[in-house]
Amino acid sequence: MSNGGKLLRTSEVAEHLGVDTGSVARYIREGLLPAISTAGGHHRVYEADLQAFLQGRTRTNREESGAIIIALVNQKGGVGKTTATINLGVLLCQMEMRVLLADLDPQGHLTWSMGHNPERLEQTLYTALIKDDEVSVSQVILKSSLGPDVAPMNIVASEAEDFLRGKPNWGSRLATALKEVRDRYDYILLDPGPNLSSLTINALYAADYIVIPTELEMLSIKGLQLLLQRVDDARRHFNSRLQVAGAVAMKVQSRTNAARVMDEALREGLGRRGIRAFQSPIKHSTRYSEVSINRQAMVTAHPRSEHAVAYKRLLAELLQVVGGPAQARLSLLEVSGAEQGEVDDGNAADAAGIGRAHGTGVRGSRNGARRPASAQHVQGSDEQIEPARGRTR
Repeated sequence: MSNGGKLLRTSEVAEHLGVDTGSVARYIREGLLPAISTAGGHHRVYEADLQAFLQGRTRTNREESGAIIIALVNQKGGVGKTTATINLGVLLCQMEMRVLLADLDPQGHLTWSMGHNPERLEQTLYTALIKDDEVSVSQVILKSSLGPDVAPMNIVASEAEDFLRGKPNWGSRLATALKEVRDRYDYILLDPGPNLSSLTINALYAADYIVIPTELEMLSIKGLQLLLQRVDDARRHFNSRLQVAGAVAMKVQSRTNAARVMDEALREGLGRRGIRAFQSPIKHSTRYSEVSINRQAMVTAHPRSEHAVAYKRLLAELLQVVGGPAQARLSLLEVSGAEQGEVDDGNAADAAGIGRAHGTGVRGSRNGARRPASAQHVQGSDEQIEPARGRTR
């Protein structure tokens, strides 16, 4: 414990961390955050101890290296999860990051969209999971014209529920497999199928963070509860570092009253569970079908459109949560807004405040990048917001 510096009240600590005072009390009670007691029974925290807590020095010295792994997960299909994975991955490559996109859906939509025919592939990521003693992940990774590398998948993986679950340590096979290539990338984005299958469970066990793409529909929002239960299970049983980076509204019909009402409901519901709702929604557009058919990404096919701008804003928000080397290069995403000729459905994009933090503090991270003071995730049954104490990389 520090012997100098300013003493902070728990309310001040909570403000710094972006959590409530109850969470601060829990950190103190569990020994994660050093504190002293006053004569009146209140806690005070030295400023230096708070900074050490933020930088992760109060945790174990277990070192992890390599890529930050982010899974985009929703058990409901058709929400634009694969589209989001591709566009975020391509943007990271444009920032000169090393990026791997891992397809975990037997339908192979990501694999196809990245320029490969899934049915012609003899070996996929699934092969590496079930034949780990014969085939490694590095043997199945493919290059793509869009920038990111691809760990492909095809329909053979549809047998996973029967075959993969029969393997020892079936839930952690992806996490184990990715260790071989993690040092080769800065970011790995996982795209599991629209279900809570064994492959999706593997994604939860392997990821550092999850992003939840969701439509502004009541059924989609209600379905988040089951997903959050699975996240909590993953944290308890294997992956204690897993955090929910946030949820993003997809396919938004921005000019409808219903969309505004559901947006408010989504933010309120997520807020009760201590989960961030990203401020950068992705609007509905017929252009996505055109881009998909041509095996392109919106951010490359229409780089100045409001949709590309929205993905740049979303990535900037996401990097404020997960950190990593790309955060030091946010200026590469800066734009003044969508060009008028690129605006879809007559909606002009606002100026993109890419270089600014979106409602969250920041702190040091690896490679000189800045990292957030807090990130939300489900913490047991009370679903509190907990600070994202950085891993030593």
